[in-house]
Amino acid sequence: MWNILNRYNFKSKIYRDVDLSSYTSFKIGGKADLFIVPYSWEELIFIIQTLKEHNFPIRIMGQGTNILVPDEGIRGAVIKLNQKLGKIEVIDSEHVEVESGCLISTLLSFVLEKNMGGLEFMIGIPGTLGGAVMGNAGAFRRSVGEFVEGVYVIDENLEERFLDKKELTFNYRSSNIPRNWILKKIILKLERKAKESALKEIKFFIQERNKKLPKYPSAGSVFKNSKEGPAAYFIDSLGFKGFRIGDAMVSHEHANIIVNLGRARSRDVLNIIDIVKTKVKEVYGIDLEPEIIFW
Repeated sequence: MWNILNRYNFKSKIYRDVDLSSYTSFKIGGKADLFIVPYSWEELIFIIQTLKEHNFPIRIMGQGTNILVPDEGIRGAVIKLNQKLGKIEVIDSEHVEVESGCLISTLLSFVLEKNMGGLEFMIGIPGTLGGAVMGNAGAFRRSVGEFVEGVYVIDENLEERFLDKKELTFNYRSSNIPRNWILKKIILKLERKAKESALKEIKFFIQERNKKLPKYPSAGSVFKNSKEGPAAYFIDSLGFKGFRIGDAMVSHEHANIIVNLGRARSRDVLNIIDIVKTKVKEVYGIDLEPEIIFW
């Protein structure tokens, strides 16, 4: 497949046998047969079309901040949406149009200078806006879906379509955007906010996050909070902080985060998840639902 794609004079980067652990926040995972960093949406669509014609498996990733990649790697192509596909455009005093490859940190810096706000609670959330919207990421009882007015997507037939607010559903850490679609652009409705006021909020949220976030590599919250209460509460109450298999460990700072102490394997993380999930079910009767995406 690599030879077929390299017949074309792409500006996109195409690599073979790439270690995915270097591209995930967990720093865990084996190799991908092909690793592709697209230069433009046009090239991305052409590349996907070519891969599909040859029945070559495809996975799309952003910054890799909430995925667990298997130790044996991924057969097929992994396509990484990066800042080449992350342009930001101001529509009017309240609206911005953002390509999905834009980093959340880049977006926050941009709107701050435009005296636009509302997303300050997302400071410190790693990853791209596209990934955040697909999973309705959030913090401090707020979520990005509250600000989404519409999205442009590329569907399974590689056709672009627009979904407005009425067609979108955002629930806790989820959206109704199909996983086999590619999120291309997001229209956000923000609020007018003085830079000084936004910076004050950002400082507060950074301080709060730093109190409970571990310093070791992780993929953030392992489980979604249940209707009965925060997942971290139930996990902590069962004494799991510090529980370790290999180099994977339940964080001392936050019971709903598993960290990589250095050489953790995917199977170590999965074993911890299974043990924690089983114990919480046994004691509290609660079925914890994973927030991490398992590849």
